[in-house]
Amino acid sequence: MTRGCIVVKASMRLGRVSSVALVGAAVWGVLLVVAGFVVPAYQSTSMSSSGEPTQSTETLVGMNGSGVVVVLALPLLVTVLVACALLLRARHAAMPVAWGLTALLAVFNILGMLTIGVFVLPVTAALVVACASGSKTRAALTT
Repeated sequence: MTRGCIVVKASMRLGRVSSVALVGAAVWGVLLVVAGFVVPAYQSTSMSSSGEPTQSTETLVGMNGSGVVVVLALPLLVTVLVACALLLRARHAAMPVAWGLTALLAVFNILGMLTIGVFVLPVTAALVVACASGSKTRAALTT
C-alpha cells in the first residue's frame, strides 16, 4: 500500500490533444469570469450641471449584478464536467455525456451570440477538439 501518491490507470489518462484543449478551455473560462469583473463593458455619457459631458464605464458585473457571474462561469463548469467525463471515458456513457454537454454549450453560444456567446466560442471549439480526440483515444483503448 502506498501513501501520498495517486495511481492513475492507463484508461484514465487523457491524450495530449485533449489535455491541451481542456486546459485552454479552462483558462478561457476563468478569463471570462475575471473579465466580467474588470473589463469595461458599458459606456455612458451624461451632462454635468455646468454643461460638460462626463463619460463613465461599467463592468458586466457592476451593471447587471452578481447574478451574471453564473452565466459567465457556465463555460468553466461545462469544461470541468467534460473533463471528468473524458477521464471516465472507459465507462459506456461517458463520451455521450461529454458530447452532450459540448452540444449544450454550442446551443448556449447560438442563443447568446449577440451578447456573450461569441466570447464562449473558443471554449466550445476546444471542447469539440477534446471530445473528438477523446473519442479516438477511447477507440484505441477498446481495440
